[in-house]
Amino acid sequence: MTRKKRNLGFGFPEEVAKVTTKIGHFKKKESSDWTDLLLPNFRPAQKQDSQKNNWSVVFFMAFSLVLFFIIFLRLFHLQIAQGSQNRALADGNRIQIKIIHAPRGVIFDRNGKILAANSPAFRFNSKRVTREQALEWEVKNDPRVLSLEVDNVRTYPEDEKFAHVVGYTGEISEEQLKTEKYKGYRSGDQIGRTGVEAEYEKVLRGVDGGEIIEVDSKGRKLRTLRLKPPIPGQNIYLSIDASLQETLYGFIKDALLKVNSCCGAGVAQDPANGKILALVSFPSFDPNLFTQETDGSGISEIFSRTSAPILNRVTGGNYPPGSTFKIVSSLAALASEKINEKTAFIDEGVMYLGPYKFTNWYFNQYGKVEGSVNLIKALERSNDTYFYKISQIIGEKAIIDWSRKLRLGTKLAIDLPGEETGLIPDDAWKQKTYDTPWYPGDTLHMSIGQGFVLTTPLQVLGITSFIAAGGILYQPELLLSAKPKTLVSDLISADKINLVKEGLKLVPKQGGTAWPFFAFPIETAGKTGTAEYGDPKDRTHAWYTSFAPAEDPKIALTVLIEGGGEGSSVAAPIAKEVYRWYFSPDKNNLIKDLYTATESGKPLGE
Repeated sequence: MTRKKRNLGFGFPEEVAKVTTKIGHFKKKESSDWTDLLLPNFRPAQKQDSQKNNWSVVFFMAFSLVLFFIIFLRLFHLQIAQGSQNRALADGNRIQIKIIHAPRGVIFDRNGKILAANSPAFRFNSKRVTREQALEWEVKNDPRVLSLEVDNVRTYPEDEKFAHVVGYTGEISEEQLKTEKYKGYRSGDQIGRTGVEAEYEKVLRGVDGGEIIEVDSKGRKLRTLRLKPPIPGQNIYLSIDASLQETLYGFIKDALLKVNSCCGAGVAQDPANGKILALVSFPSFDPNLFTQETDGSGISEIFSRTSAPILNRVTGGNYPPGSTFKIVSSLAALASEKINEKTAFIDEGVMYLGPYKFTNWYFNQYGKVEGSVNLIKALERSNDTYFYKISQIIGEKAIIDWSRKLRLGTKLAIDLPGEETGLIPDDAWKQKTYDTPWYPGDTLHMSIGQGFVLTTPLQVLGITSFIAAGGILYQPELLLSAKPKTLVSDLISADKINLVKEGLKLVPKQGGTAWPFFAFPIETAGKTGTAEYGDPKDRTHAWYTSFAPAEDPKIALTVLIEGGGEGSSVAAPIAKEVYRWYFSPDKNNLIKDLYTATESGKPLGE
């Protein structure tokens, strides 16, 4: 059976032919033909913005090149041009230096008792920070902890009793930092201000150390890069006997209360070498206020007192010496060869120089005269008439000359700051000061330590030690290890010195002026003094200067009570009690008695 072909209809072959090529493949129509047909005026985006995109790429590339060039220049500037500076800044943030302050040397007395020591402390930006504040920062992990510098606070265990010996420390001033003396010091450093602290600053200071540490971005310590330990200052031992100092201080304090006086001084020395055994100036102050107080109120109060507690009266107080000066007049008279041990004058109570009257103290007080008086009796009785007479014979120049030979009117060069020179007047001084000449009456006044003469207690101690040491005056010194230095020697023969000494030995014996010593078991020698100073209430300074034992002196002692009255009744009892303690085999119990009496307000020696 024959199958018939299906007829696709008229015209199919013709339609196929329209869409095929000669070789039988389909022929593509142009895209515009059908896009225009379906989407009139349509253009593809890529073709539409191709020219715009090309300019954007060019601009972006140019901008990038400029930006990278600027960054390159900045990096070059930071790393090459300023590389070393920036590295230093970076290290400054990463590395910190902490000062470790050297502890000052400890100050001891001759027996090893501590007079000045150190306590741990802290400093922040050159300012002292209390221990409590530093601990609080530590607990709170305060960043300020990293800037804390380890420091030391000076402490003075004996408070005011040794203030004028040891002194105190304080922060260095900007003016001092500019001076050659304090070269190498930094702002905030503590320096000795007064006393031994100032005198031996270079010895006590030491050398500061330091620690270089690395910290993180928050300022926390990572590690120690380098550590240089500080070198502590040298310890020093003073010639001061702390127990003697405390004893003298207590007796002076007690005496001042009894006579209602504000001020006094006492100083003791070994006449055989010049070493200072005790040095008391009253009123005193607590040196701890200068190193530990933060608000400064206590310091202001000290400086506001009219009694000037800061003043070291032993070395810096100028006073008329009164009859203690008769030691100088005696030496001047004997050295002149115009006076000897047999030279005597009749005391009539009053002598006249033209219209001016000059009286003896014994006549003034009791209306009595003493008859014939030689040098020894004149010292024993402190007879003014005798010294008036010899001053007329030898003249003022001899007295002035011997005053200066014994270092009056000049410094004795004790190893403490603030020493005054006193005053030995002469005609030139009086002309300059008062525009008047030197009168004969001035000579008479000077012979008994009145008029224009001024001395320090240390200088009065000096002339006393000169007699005690047989004609040698040693430089007063506090440093125990220092070798004795002779200031004066070979001025006068031993027999003349012994003659003065014989007179001084009679002063504390029956008939002399130092009556508190009449029953004293140890032989001493001394000289009382009662000095007028122009007080509106006619008060006088009370002096007593002495040495003991008389034949082999171990200690010389000078006591002054300002406005205290008579030297025999006010100053001499202090010396007696000090000697009683000093030569006692049971010193400890005597000190205990002293403290008990002082604290209770009961006067000693009654």
